[in-house]
Amino acid sequence: MHRINRFLKKLAGMQWKEAIPLPNWEMRKARYIVPGVYEYESDDFFVQTMDPLNSAQGVTYFLRKQLEIPSAWLGDPIGLFVEGGGEGMLKVNGVPYHGLDRNHMFVPLHMEGVGLNPLIEIELYDPIPEPVDPLNAQATIAPPIAYIRIQLVRVNKPMQSLMYGMKAVCESVWLLPEQDLKRLRLQDALYETMDETERRLDNGSLDGERLHGLEERLAKQVKAFAPAQGVNGKMHMVGQSHIDVAWLWPVRETVRKVSRTFSTMNTLMQEYPNFVYSQSQPLLYAFAKEHYPELYEQIKLRVAEGRWELVGGMWVEPDLNIPSGESLVRQILYGQLFYKEEFGKTSSIEWLPDTFGYCASLPQLLKLAGVDYFMTTKLNWNDTNRFPYDLFHWVGIDGTSVLSYLNHGLNEHTRPKDVHEHWEAYRHKDKLDELMLLYGHGDGGGGVTREMVEFTQRSEMMVELPSSHFSTAAEFFERAWEKRDDLPKWHGDLYLELHRGTYTTHARNKRSNRKAEVLYREAEIWSSLARDAFQPGQAEPVQAMLHEGWKLILLNQFHDIIPGTAIPETYVTSAEEYERVFKLGEACLEQSLTALTRRIHAQDEGKPYFVFNSLGWDRNAVVSIELNGEHKQLSAFDEDGNLLDSNLLHHCGSATLDISVKSIPAFGYTTVWLRPAPLAGTEGVTDPRELGDSWETSHYAIAFNAQGEIIRWFDKSAGRELILTGEKANEFQLFFDKPLIWDAWDIDPRFEAQRADSVQLLSKEVVVQGKAQDVLRFKWQIGQSFIEQHIIFYHDKKRVDFKTNVDWKEEHKLLKVAFPVDVVASKATYEIPFGALERPTHTNTSWEQAQYEVCGHRFADLSEGNYGVSLLNDCKYGYDIKESTMRLSLLRAPRWPDLTADQGDHVFTYSLYPHEQDWRSAHVLRNAMELNHPVRVMEGHVDAAAETNGRSQAGVLPSRQQLVRFESNHVILDTIKAAEQGVGTIFRLYESTGAREQIALRLPLAAREAAVVNLLEQELYQLDIQDGVVQLSFKPFEIVSIRVQ
Repeated sequence: MHRINRFLKKLAGMQWKEAIPLPNWEMRKARYIVPGVYEYESDDFFVQTMDPLNSAQGVTYFLRKQLEIPSAWLGDPIGLFVEGGGEGMLKVNGVPYHGLDRNHMFVPLHMEGVGLNPLIEIELYDPIPEPVDPLNAQATIAPPIAYIRIQLVRVNKPMQSLMYGMKAVCESVWLLPEQDLKRLRLQDALYETMDETERRLDNGSLDGERLHGLEERLAKQVKAFAPAQGVNGKMHMVGQSHIDVAWLWPVRETVRKVSRTFSTMNTLMQEYPNFVYSQSQPLLYAFAKEHYPELYEQIKLRVAEGRWELVGGMWVEPDLNIPSGESLVRQILYGQLFYKEEFGKTSSIEWLPDTFGYCASLPQLLKLAGVDYFMTTKLNWNDTNRFPYDLFHWVGIDGTSVLSYLNHGLNEHTRPKDVHEHWEAYRHKDKLDELMLLYGHGDGGGGVTREMVEFTQRSEMMVELPSSHFSTAAEFFERAWEKRDDLPKWHGDLYLELHRGTYTTHARNKRSNRKAEVLYREAEIWSSLARDAFQPGQAEPVQAMLHEGWKLILLNQFHDIIPGTAIPETYVTSAEEYERVFKLGEACLEQSLTALTRRIHAQDEGKPYFVFNSLGWDRNAVVSIELNGEHKQLSAFDEDGNLLDSNLLHHCGSATLDISVKSIPAFGYTTVWLRPAPLAGTEGVTDPRELGDSWETSHYAIAFNAQGEIIRWFDKSAGRELILTGEKANEFQLFFDKPLIWDAWDIDPRFEAQRADSVQLLSKEVVVQGKAQDVLRFKWQIGQSFIEQHIIFYHDKKRVDFKTNVDWKEEHKLLKVAFPVDVVASKATYEIPFGALERPTHTNTSWEQAQYEVCGHRFADLSEGNYGVSLLNDCKYGYDIKESTMRLSLLRAPRWPDLTADQGDHVFTYSLYPHEQDWRSAHVLRNAMELNHPVRVMEGHVDAAAETNGRSQAGVLPSRQQLVRFESNHVILDTIKAAEQGVGTIFRLYESTGAREQIALRLPLAAREAAVVNLLEQELYQLDIQDGVVQLSFKPFEIVSIRVQ
């Protein structure tokens, strides 16, 4: 067989009948800034000899040349063969035509659309390498452009065809046992073909007709010697390219990657009429539409032909651990609406091959968006247990199921060994003897190669392998759906036993995401409720700003951005985009609240301040109002004239009045008045005083050790100790963290045995002691880093906040905070998008042992029936709760692919909420939402007339009002937003605890009609409105969206 392999290499060298070198191209160098914008090193092109090119990393080269194609070549396939490193886009007569990279060096020139004198332009980029991984001393980059050599080639198509035919037979024969009779006979057939080809080459009688004859004879021999080919099943060959929106390259480079990949696939379709292709991520299509309109129009034609399949209805392929439930809705909504508007269809397949785990609420979200199928490959990366199913029904927390497929791999080839490996790995042949193989280069794009297509076309020559055919993902899933009753079920989340560090890495980026989600929720609620108060023409610009901001949020939820696993430039750009997000969101919120406040009737003595509550229940809150000028005699009053508890705090020459406001209406507001009067309560501590070893509030008795850690926490109302005897709570734990391979992605599974430094207390003091709250301040050093923390004890609630600032200077370290609580429970509960999930606190099995770090959102709870403790946060996601110890991961310090990841200042808050009863009855979610959604304070407006009589503004709204009314213990009204298409307002609610409930929702406006809609805002059925109220029923964890007009 070695002779055959050597002969195949010889045939590869004979693919061209003729080759004409193409030196002396005109060239121009530039620095790529953003799509369509370059900084050129010269004003015009100059002639470059090409070999060597003397490349510089990060430089883009523009090359151009007018070709003269010999007329004698017409009738044979013609193309360009481009040798060199880097990545490039080749244009023909000004139109994007084909990508260039290490896997795509041959560019076919289809003469009917090219002509004999085409203008060839090449945009060639020499990538900047990412930092070398310090743990593994390696980097992954495309080869640099050391040289570039371009030839015009006349293709010997019959010779190519024979080569691929012999390769298909040869490589499949290698998979058979050495003494297998089929192998022996087919080896003889291959030698016979080789020998005759060699003889005819020697005597000059090998023409195209004889080459075709040799291949046909070999095909007949395969059929004769291996007649059972194809009985082993069917392989759906789905061409695709996984394109990371950002990873080892920035988003701006992905725009160019899209042009390369899309143009290559479009050109392949011209050469191979039976080739079909599948591509995910509407954002990529939007890039093509904006920056490559001619190419985009061709893609639209391919979609209309049915040869280009739209998969993956989410805007990007997002992370499925970090984003909120509403973020996931917007991913689907914006993605599917784009598909519908641009192509007239949506995708029935959610395509998430590379995401790092999948939340258990996703099946319901997909079904509510008309998505019937789900595909991933990532669970095959598990480091401990092999996921038991390849084809299965995934059942979410609400009972909704979606037909799911775990593909064996991604970015595959179509060679016999690839087909063989996929077939052998597939475990449900008895249920369905068909499977998908996803072929095409990816991560950085590139897509399918001509060789992949050629192998697929020769399925009948691959011995003892399943028959293969060009297919779509939809065709495969439709076949699988026919066998749905025979398939197993998997309940709960699809936990990836890998990449556990992505819950924590690049913490500032994750914080920006959480804060943006909170801001846009509130901006949409108040812009919806203020719509009638807007000035004419004001509502539309507000919606446009919200839409722009949401698109940026969704982009930054891509599965290599928000997990923290991309290069430094990605996070520079992301921070700039979040600045834009916050600017837009705050502007919308400001306009909306201003429009509302101008309509509030607030005429009384003093200065009015309006306190807005965006949550679905009345709440208490401490609000801070900055004072100017003489302020010592100002006090706060409610709308009925009752004096409110307040603390006056001095800092840096200014003062703040902290006011305890009671019972702020749900989805409404109340008014606080500042008037000259003696202060209620005690004036806050102006000069901090030293804190002793204990502290007592109306709820707790606390004791600290010499390092400021909590060694006793007595819950007065429950009459029990909170902390296990002899243990320390609010203990910062620092570990060495050097994962084996994936630095930014993984947490070293042995981190527990690698404890680093302990904290050293630098100071502790009392900052505030008042009627509303007490605040203690601690400062520590741990390792090379410094921590400053304010512990806030509220007098009207049991939640305790730990507001934390960290100056982080570690490398390859992991920082956690631990609370060993005196609670016995075999399971802990974690918030996930639109619900909650229980996970074991023990490690009996390998599945439980693998979950040494898990993802949760705003709370995790450990309850033992009539008592429990919740650990809340405002921007963290990595938890581990084992036995009775609750821990939250705060910071990591990986060095690859970003050497500076997480270095510098961090701000975050975590909270402890001890409670009687279980987490449901104790309203743990409400406490977590209150931590994340502080009330908003707007200063009242004073006009000239009001100033003359000492009174404030007039208006039509009362000084206190609830704008949306409903009563529920567990149903959360999470979203109020303008409908995307047409008129109306969308209300999205979900049941949060796993119970059934019925509620009466009083609508805020004179509603004419209401209907339940899906997540694409398409009507499902009408609702009856009685006196402005609609009745809604909820099953456990059910999501319900209604449109009100």
